[in-house]
Amino acid sequence: MRRRLGFITVGSMLLAVLTVAQPAAQAGATAAAGSATVAEGRATIHGQPSTDADTAARLSTAYWTPERMRAARPAPMSKGVDEPDGEAADRPGRIGAPRDVAAPAAPLSSAATHGAAPAGSGQGTQAVNASPGVGRVFFTHNNEDFFCSGGTINNPQANMVSTAGHCVHPGDGGSVWFDNWVYAPEFTEGEPLHGLWSAKEFTSVEGWVDWGYLWWDFAFVTMHPLHGDRLVHVTGGQGLSVNKSKSFSAMLLGYPGEPPFDGQSQYYSSGTTKAAGVQRVKLKDCPLNRGASGGPFLRAWDNDLRFGYVNSVMSYKYSGNMYGPYFDDDVLDIYTVAKNKQ
Repeated sequence: MRRRLGFITVGSMLLAVLTVAQPAAQAGATAAAGSATVAEGRATIHGQPSTDADTAARLSTAYWTPERMRAARPAPMSKGVDEPDGEAADRPGRIGAPRDVAAPAAPLSSAATHGAAPAGSGQGTQAVNASPGVGRVFFTHNNEDFFCSGGTINNPQANMVSTAGHCVHPGDGGSVWFDNWVYAPEFTEGEPLHGLWSAKEFTSVEGWVDWGYLWWDFAFVTMHPLHGDRLVHVTGGQGLSVNKSKSFSAMLLGYPGEPPFDGQSQYYSSGTTKAAGVQRVKLKDCPLNRGASGGPFLRAWDNDLRFGYVNSVMSYKYSGNMYGPYFDDDVLDIYTVAKNKQ
């Protein structure tokens, strides 16, 4: 579909995103008409539309056994377009007033407080509490099981996850979105502490889905209730910011899956972001790798509350730097389409 628009020590600066070579620049890439258009897809389980919450929970739990989750591989990144002239023409920037369009919310229950993530090495030595509003994403593509990362967003329906576009769709112009998509918030030591939540609908942008442009590599996923509960009510949710400075103090959270990591617990990376390209940001010198892609760049991180404001998502890594799309009014348009979906 298309239309307009308990404390957890996470480790020292380690959260991982895709360790990938710089995507090859496609010479002469030009702006594609309508690439800011919303792209939407209904989630599927075993290739069939996921329409009923109880059935989705039953089928997802049956499919994603502990053995299958352990065997899932960190998702590779689809070959994306990284061409500065094309980016400037395609996404020149709709930067309005800086806004916090959603505020962080704690869970309604105090149950979302558990798990001890292993400490890592990297920049900084501070203890960082793992967030129940960040989790590991699982999905199937071409009969193979993969994982990414994502963050819960405090939206009006209390049911939203932010992630990378390449964690929901290969960005190849096809109509097939990833299958068997579930979210395991605060996945710790290989355990889904707060259950497996089944995707209901994907909302991304045509610039990623049809063209694979890295500057559009983000998505929002609305989730089915689980046992009658809504996701944000159980885990709490991150806030969402747009049009903020491209240079900000960032906390990145996710699930790295390549050595020295195994994707079984949450890690972090922190530092000050810088502008990259026309509409992207980067965090320099991040020891991150595949599996954390889709995890949030968080500004105004509160280590006691364990939430902040999503201001980008991890997209790809090049030359030691982590990159993500800049969140401006273009992203706000996509969020506005997705935020009230049941």
